[in-house]
Amino acid sequence: MTVVAVVAGKASPGATTLAAAMTLAWPGPILLIDADPGGGDVVPGLLPGRASTESGLLSWSVATRHLPALDATAAMVEHVLALPEAGDAWVMPGLQSGSQAGALTGGGWTRLATAVERCASALGRDVVLDTGRLGESTCWPVIAVCDVVLLVVRPTARSVQAARAAAQTLRTRLGDLDSVWLVVNGTGPYTPAQTAAAVGIGHLHSTPVDARAAAALVDGSVVTIRGLTRTRLVRAAGQVAGRITETTTWSSVGVS
Repeated sequence: MTVVAVVAGKASPGATTLAAAMTLAWPGPILLIDADPGGGDVVPGLLPGRASTESGLLSWSVATRHLPALDATAAMVEHVLALPEAGDAWVMPGLQSGSQAGALTGGGWTRLATAVERCASALGRDVVLDTGRLGESTCWPVIAVCDVVLLVVRPTARSVQAARAAAQTLRTRLGDLDSVWLVVNGTGPYTPAQTAAAVGIGHLHSTPVDARAAAALVDGSVVTIRGLTRTRLVRAAGQVAGRITETTTWSSVGVS
């Protein structure tokens, strides 16, 4: 099973959009966790009108503060929302604002890291985490246990500059960039290959311009979940998801 973090530098390159799109296209049971300490954007796109204070990362963190690791993982079931339109998909809504991030300091992010590592055995599903823009308050203990870290960038000078800074931060925090893949989102003055060379990260993937699908995934719209699964953006995100699961599956059995 696989744990994936979707991260970004500045300039809003589309990390939340990619995380949501991959969830809709994931080839198996999946849990999307909105782990952006600045406040999440997953709910408006995928769960408009469904979320409440009784579900989500904050309620899970409070409820499991004194539970053993295995029990805390099992308790995730009580704090997620099912997305049956996308197959066997669960979504854990994120914080409503950055002011709530304090509830996860002092061990909360470490507890989440342990829980997502155990999701394969305890819940039988992969995990995708939208961690938001990288910074000091980022959920670094969670990113450290991920099998793959997807750094999203637009092929523009501003976004590339932010991605280079993000890549350096990842190298410092993780020790290397072996688990980091680059996803070039949309179009701009640079080709995907030029963008990857400028950022200095391989494992290149690209997702197309699809403004209608992107807006629906983040802001919500009249487009149904089933309708979204047929869009170019979600199909491309499905290719990224398939490559990740294929690579991590082979790696887990010792094949390089």
